[in-house]
Amino acid sequence: MFCSKCGTSNDEAASFCASCGYALPLPGQATATPKAQADESISDEEYYKAIIGPKNQDYYLRQFSRFDDEGKAGASWHWPAFFVSFYWLLYRKMWLNALMYFIFPYLFLVLFGILGVAARGSAGLLILVGYLLYFAAIFILLPMYANALYYKQCKKTIAAVCATSHNTQRQLGELSGKGGTSSIVIFIILILTFVAFIGILAAVAIPAYQDYTTKARTSQAMNIGRSAEEFVGNYYDQYKSFPRSLEASNFAASLPPSVKEVSVDSQTGTITITMNGAAAIGDKTILFVPSQDVGGQLAWTCMSEEIQDRYLPRECRQAR
Repeated sequence: MFCSKCGTSNDEAASFCASCGYALPLPGQATATPKAQADESISDEEYYKAIIGPKNQDYYLRQFSRFDDEGKAGASWHWPAFFVSFYWLLYRKMWLNALMYFIFPYLFLVLFGILGVAARGSAGLLILVGYLLYFAAIFILLPMYANALYYKQCKKTIAAVCATSHNTQRQLGELSGKGGTSSIVIFIILILTFVAFIGILAAVAIPAYQDYTTKARTSQAMNIGRSAEEFVGNYYDQYKSFPRSLEASNFAASLPPSVKEVSVDSQTGTITITMNGAAAIGDKTILFVPSQDVGGQLAWTCMSEEIQDRYLPRECRQAR
Protein backbone atom coordinates (compact mmCIF):
# COMPACT_ATOMS: atom_id res chain seq x y z
CA MET A 1 0.00 0.00 0.00
CA PHE A 2 1.05 3.60 -0.51
CA CYS A 3 1.73 5.97 2.36
CA SER A 4 -0.82 8.76 2.37
CA LYS A 5 1.81 11.19 3.65
CA CYS A 6 4.84 10.67 1.38
CA GLY A 7 3.48 8.33 -1.31
CA THR A 8 6.06 5.58 -0.71
CA SER A 9 5.00 2.03 -1.59
CA ASN A 10 4.99 -0.29 1.47
CA ASP A 11 4.28 -3.94 2.19
CA GLU A 12 0.59 -4.71 2.79
CA ALA A 13 1.35 -6.00 6.30
CA ALA A 14 3.42 -2.95 7.31
CA SER A 15 2.15 -0.79 10.17
CA PHE A 16 4.39 2.20 9.51
CA CYS A 17 5.83 3.75 6.35
CA ALA A 18 9.39 2.57 5.68
CA SER A 19 10.29 6.02 4.37
CA CYS A 20 8.72 8.60 6.70
CA GLY A 21 7.45 6.46 9.60
CA TYR A 22 3.85 7.60 9.18
CA ALA A 23 1.27 5.20 10.64
CA LEU A 24 -0.37 3.13 7.93
CA PRO A 25 -4.02 2.00 8.09
CA LEU A 26 -4.61 -1.47 9.51
CA PRO A 27 -5.65 -4.25 7.12
CA GLY A 28 -9.32 -3.85 6.34
CA GLN A 29 -9.41 -0.28 7.63
CA ALA A 30 -11.15 2.11 5.30
CA THR A 31 -8.88 4.39 3.33
CA ALA A 32 -9.49 7.04 0.78
CA THR A 33 -10.03 5.56 -2.66
CA PRO A 34 -7.72 6.51 -5.51
CA LYS A 35 -10.54 8.52 -7.01
CA ALA A 36 -11.09 10.40 -3.77
CA GLN A 37 -7.36 11.02 -3.51
CA ALA A 38 -7.26 12.17 -7.09
CA ASP A 39 -9.99 14.67 -6.37
CA GLU A 40 -7.98 16.30 -3.61
CA SER A 41 -7.18 19.83 -4.72
CA ILE A 42 -3.47 20.61 -4.85
CA SER A 43 -1.82 23.73 -6.16
CA ASP A 44 1.04 23.97 -8.61
CA GLU A 45 3.12 25.42 -5.80
CA GLU A 46 2.90 22.14 -3.88
CA TYR A 47 4.21 20.30 -6.91
CA TYR A 48 6.99 22.86 -7.27
CA LYS A 49 7.94 22.54 -3.60
CA ALA A 50 8.14 18.76 -3.92
CA ILE A 51 10.38 18.76 -6.97
CA ILE A 52 12.56 21.73 -5.97
CA GLY A 53 13.26 20.45 -2.48
CA PRO A 54 14.13 22.56 0.57
CA LYS A 55 17.35 24.09 -0.84
CA ASN A 56 16.71 27.63 -2.18
CA GLN A 57 13.02 26.78 -2.48
CA ASP A 58 11.77 30.35 -2.01
CA TYR A 59 14.01 31.66 -4.79
CA TYR A 60 12.84 29.13 -7.36
CA LEU A 61 9.20 29.45 -6.32
CA ARG A 62 9.37 33.18 -7.08
CA GLN A 63 10.92 32.50 -10.47
CA PHE A 64 8.42 29.74 -11.32
CA SER A 65 5.48 31.92 -10.20
CA ARG A 66 6.66 34.71 -12.47
CA PHE A 67 7.00 32.32 -15.40
CA ASP A 68 3.48 31.00 -14.75
CA ASP A 69 2.07 34.52 -14.62
CA GLU A 70 3.80 35.49 -17.87
CA GLY A 71 2.81 32.24 -19.53
CA LYS A 72 6.38 31.53 -20.63
CA ALA A 73 9.86 31.00 -19.24
CA GLY A 74 11.82 34.18 -19.85
CA ALA A 75 15.26 35.54 -19.07
CA SER A 76 16.52 36.02 -15.50
CA TRP A 77 20.13 36.09 -14.35
CA HIS A 78 21.37 33.14 -12.28
CA TRP A 79 24.78 33.53 -10.61
CA PRO A 80 25.47 29.86 -9.77
CA ALA A 81 25.00 29.00 -13.45
CA PHE A 82 27.55 31.70 -14.27
CA PHE A 83 30.28 30.68 -11.82
CA VAL A 84 29.79 26.88 -11.59
CA SER A 85 27.59 25.98 -14.54
CA PHE A 86 28.45 22.29 -14.80
CA TYR A 87 28.21 21.66 -11.06
CA TRP A 88 24.91 23.53 -10.80
CA LEU A 89 23.41 21.36 -13.53
CA LEU A 90 24.49 18.23 -11.66
CA TYR A 91 23.36 19.66 -8.34
CA ARG A 92 19.85 20.17 -9.72
CA LYS A 93 19.83 16.69 -11.33
CA MET A 94 19.77 18.06 -14.87
CA TRP A 95 21.79 15.10 -16.10
CA LEU A 96 21.24 15.46 -19.85
CA ASN A 97 21.99 19.17 -19.79
CA ALA A 98 25.14 18.54 -17.77
CA LEU A 99 26.27 15.94 -20.32
CA MET A 100 25.62 18.35 -23.18
CA TYR A 101 27.51 21.10 -21.35
CA PHE A 102 30.46 18.72 -20.86
CA ILE A 103 30.75 17.55 -24.48
CA PHE A 104 29.81 20.88 -26.09
CA PRO A 105 33.38 22.30 -26.14
CA TYR A 106 34.69 19.21 -27.94
CA LEU A 107 31.93 19.27 -30.53
CA PHE A 108 32.53 22.98 -30.92
CA LEU A 109 36.26 22.50 -31.54
CA VAL A 110 35.62 19.78 -34.11
CA LEU A 111 33.01 21.87 -35.94
CA PHE A 112 35.09 25.02 -36.13
CA GLY A 113 38.20 23.00 -36.93
CA ILE A 114 36.43 21.63 -40.02
CA LEU A 115 35.11 25.09 -40.92
CA GLY A 116 38.57 26.57 -40.41
CA VAL A 117 40.11 24.07 -42.84
CA ALA A 118 37.38 24.82 -45.38
CA ALA A 119 37.76 28.58 -44.95
CA ARG A 120 41.54 28.48 -45.45
CA GLY A 121 42.55 32.16 -45.62
CA SER A 122 39.75 33.24 -43.29
CA ALA A 123 40.42 30.49 -40.74
CA GLY A 124 41.81 32.89 -38.13
CA LEU A 125 38.80 35.19 -38.28
CA LEU A 126 36.40 32.25 -38.22
CA ILE A 127 38.06 30.76 -35.15
CA LEU A 128 37.93 34.13 -33.39
CA VAL A 129 34.22 34.46 -34.12
CA GLY A 130 33.72 30.89 -32.93
CA TYR A 131 35.41 31.59 -29.61
CA LEU A 132 33.29 34.70 -29.09
CA LEU A 133 30.12 32.71 -29.76
CA TYR A 134 31.26 29.96 -27.40
CA PHE A 135 31.96 32.34 -24.52
CA ALA A 136 28.70 34.15 -25.15
CA ALA A 137 26.79 30.87 -24.93
CA ILE A 138 28.58 29.70 -21.78
CA PHE A 139 28.86 32.93 -19.82
CA ILE A 140 25.81 34.88 -21.00
CA LEU A 141 23.05 32.71 -22.46
CA LEU A 142 23.28 29.87 -19.94
CA PRO A 143 23.19 32.05 -16.79
CA MET A 144 20.47 34.20 -18.35
CA TYR A 145 18.18 31.26 -19.11
CA ALA A 146 19.24 28.83 -16.37
CA ASN A 147 16.06 29.42 -14.33
CA ALA A 148 13.95 28.94 -17.44
CA LEU A 149 15.80 25.72 -18.25
CA TYR A 150 15.22 24.40 -14.75
CA TYR A 151 11.58 25.50 -14.83
CA LYS A 152 10.91 23.61 -18.06
CA GLN A 153 12.55 20.46 -16.72
CA CYS A 154 10.47 20.62 -13.53
CA LYS A 155 7.26 21.13 -15.52
CA LYS A 156 8.13 18.20 -17.76
CA THR A 157 8.85 15.92 -14.78
CA ILE A 158 5.64 16.98 -13.01
CA ALA A 159 3.59 16.23 -16.13
CA ALA A 160 5.22 12.81 -16.51
CA VAL A 161 4.59 11.86 -12.87
CA CYS A 162 0.99 13.07 -12.94
CA ALA A 163 0.37 11.04 -16.08
CA THR A 164 1.45 7.79 -14.40
CA SER A 165 -0.38 8.21 -11.08
CA HIS A 166 -3.63 9.78 -9.87
CA ASN A 167 -2.69 9.64 -6.20
CA THR A 168 -1.52 13.11 -5.23
CA GLN A 169 0.50 11.90 -2.25
CA ARG A 170 2.26 9.37 -4.41
CA GLN A 171 2.87 12.07 -7.00
CA LEU A 172 4.47 14.32 -4.40
CA GLY A 173 6.57 11.42 -3.14
CA GLU A 174 7.84 10.59 -6.62
CA LEU A 175 8.59 14.25 -7.34
CA SER A 176 10.55 14.53 -4.10
CA GLY A 177 12.62 11.52 -5.13
CA LYS A 178 13.22 12.67 -8.70
CA GLY A 179 13.73 16.32 -7.81
CA GLY A 180 15.62 18.11 -5.09
CA THR A 181 19.38 18.25 -5.15
CA SER A 182 22.12 15.68 -5.68
CA SER A 183 25.16 15.04 -3.52
CA ILE A 184 27.05 13.70 -6.54
CA VAL A 185 28.50 17.20 -6.99
CA ILE A 186 30.43 16.82 -3.75
CA PHE A 187 31.98 13.56 -4.93
CA ILE A 188 32.84 15.03 -8.32
CA ILE A 189 34.48 18.04 -6.68
CA LEU A 190 36.46 15.76 -4.38
CA ILE A 191 37.53 13.56 -7.29
CA LEU A 192 38.54 16.54 -9.44
CA THR A 193 40.37 18.09 -6.50
CA PHE A 194 42.25 14.84 -5.95
CA VAL A 195 43.09 14.57 -9.66
CA ALA A 196 44.23 18.21 -9.71
CA PHE A 197 46.37 17.62 -6.62
CA ILE A 198 47.98 14.55 -8.21
CA GLY A 199 48.51 16.51 -11.42
CA ILE A 200 50.19 19.39 -9.60
CA LEU A 201 52.29 16.98 -7.58
CA ALA A 202 53.33 15.16 -10.75
CA ALA A 203 54.07 18.43 -12.53
CA VAL A 204 56.46 19.38 -9.73
CA ALA A 205 57.87 15.99 -8.76
CA ILE A 206 58.50 14.44 -12.19
CA PRO A 207 60.68 17.28 -13.58
CA ALA A 208 62.53 17.48 -10.25
CA TYR A 209 63.19 13.74 -10.34
CA GLN A 210 64.30 13.93 -13.97
CA ASP A 211 66.67 16.78 -13.12
CA TYR A 212 68.04 14.79 -10.21
CA THR A 213 68.70 11.67 -12.27
CA THR A 214 70.22 13.70 -15.13
CA LYS A 215 72.58 15.46 -12.72
CA ALA A 216 73.51 12.08 -11.27
CA ARG A 217 74.41 10.86 -14.77
CA THR A 218 76.63 13.86 -15.47
CA SER A 219 78.30 13.36 -12.08
CA GLN A 220 79.15 9.80 -13.10
CA ALA A 221 80.59 11.13 -16.34
CA MET A 222 82.61 13.64 -14.33
CA ASN A 223 84.20 10.84 -12.34
CA ILE A 224 85.15 9.02 -15.53
CA GLY A 225 86.59 12.24 -16.96
CA ARG A 226 88.74 12.89 -13.87
CA SER A 227 90.02 9.34 -14.01
CA ALA A 228 90.90 9.72 -17.71
CA GLU A 229 92.64 13.03 -16.92
CA GLU A 230 95.03 11.23 -14.57
CA PHE A 231 96.03 8.61 -17.14
CA VAL A 232 96.46 11.13 -19.97
CA GLY A 233 98.42 13.45 -17.64
CA ASN A 234 100.76 10.64 -16.62
CA TYR A 235 101.30 9.72 -20.26
CA TYR A 236 102.07 13.36 -21.11
CA ASP A 237 104.52 13.69 -18.24
CA GLN A 238 106.34 10.62 -19.49
CA TYR A 239 106.33 11.18 -23.26
CA LYS A 240 105.64 14.94 -23.56
CA SER A 241 102.87 14.18 -26.01
CA PHE A 242 99.28 13.04 -25.88
CA PRO A 243 98.33 9.39 -26.41
CA ARG A 244 96.75 8.33 -29.68
CA SER A 245 93.98 6.65 -27.64
CA LEU A 246 92.96 6.17 -24.04
CA GLU A 247 93.99 2.53 -24.24
CA ALA A 248 97.54 3.68 -25.04
CA SER A 249 97.56 5.55 -21.71
CA ASN A 250 96.45 2.33 -19.93
CA PHE A 251 93.01 3.80 -19.17
CA ALA A 252 90.64 0.81 -18.90
CA ALA A 253 87.83 1.86 -16.56
CA SER A 254 84.40 0.27 -17.04
CA LEU A 255 81.86 2.82 -18.27
CA PRO A 256 78.58 3.39 -16.37
CA PRO A 257 75.26 3.24 -18.28
CA SER A 258 75.19 7.04 -18.44
CA VAL A 259 78.39 7.20 -20.51
CA LYS A 260 78.27 6.05 -24.11
CA GLU A 261 81.88 6.65 -25.14
CA VAL A 262 85.15 8.22 -23.95
CA SER A 263 87.88 9.34 -26.36
CA VAL A 264 90.98 11.54 -26.46
CA ASP A 265 92.28 13.85 -29.20
CA SER A 266 95.93 12.93 -29.83
CA GLN A 267 96.69 16.48 -31.05
CA THR A 268 95.11 18.62 -28.34
CA GLY A 269 94.71 16.06 -25.55
CA THR A 270 91.03 16.97 -25.12
CA ILE A 271 89.07 14.18 -23.50
CA THR A 272 85.53 13.85 -24.87
CA ILE A 273 82.80 12.02 -22.97
CA THR A 274 79.67 11.22 -24.97
CA MET A 275 76.61 10.85 -22.78
CA ASN A 276 73.91 8.22 -23.00
CA GLY A 277 70.28 8.15 -21.86
CA ALA A 278 67.92 11.08 -21.26
CA ALA A 279 67.08 13.46 -24.10
CA ALA A 280 68.53 16.38 -22.14
CA ILE A 281 72.03 14.84 -22.30
CA GLY A 282 71.74 11.88 -24.71
CA ASP A 283 74.53 11.87 -27.36
CA LYS A 284 75.80 15.19 -26.01
CA THR A 285 79.38 15.67 -24.86
CA ILE A 286 81.39 16.90 -21.89
CA LEU A 287 84.91 18.07 -22.66
CA PHE A 288 87.99 18.00 -20.45
CA VAL A 289 90.43 20.42 -22.07
CA PRO A 290 94.12 20.45 -20.98
CA SER A 291 96.40 23.48 -20.70
CA GLN A 292 99.91 23.93 -19.30
CA ASP A 293 100.42 25.89 -16.08
CA VAL A 294 103.53 27.92 -15.27
CA GLY A 295 105.30 24.79 -14.05
CA GLY A 296 104.68 22.91 -17.28
CA GLN A 297 102.07 20.65 -15.69
CA LEU A 298 98.72 19.98 -17.29
CA ALA A 299 95.68 21.78 -15.85
CA TRP A 300 92.24 20.58 -16.88
CA THR A 301 89.08 22.53 -17.60
CA CYS A 302 85.67 20.87 -17.72
CA MET A 303 83.07 22.32 -20.11
CA SER A 304 80.18 21.48 -22.39
CA GLU A 305 78.75 23.46 -25.28
CA GLU A 306 75.71 21.18 -25.63
CA ILE A 307 74.45 20.36 -22.14
CA GLN A 308 72.58 22.99 -20.14
CA ASP A 309 74.33 24.42 -17.10
CA ARG A 310 71.72 23.13 -14.65
CA TYR A 311 72.66 19.53 -15.49
CA LEU A 312 76.41 20.03 -15.20
CA PRO A 313 78.56 19.78 -12.05
CA ARG A 314 79.39 23.18 -10.56
CA GLU A 315 83.02 23.14 -11.69
CA CYS A 316 81.93 22.65 -15.31
CA ARG A 317 79.44 25.48 -15.10
CA GLN A 318 82.00 27.89 -13.73
CA ALA A 319 84.27 27.22 -16.69
CA ARG A 320 81.69 28.14 -19.34
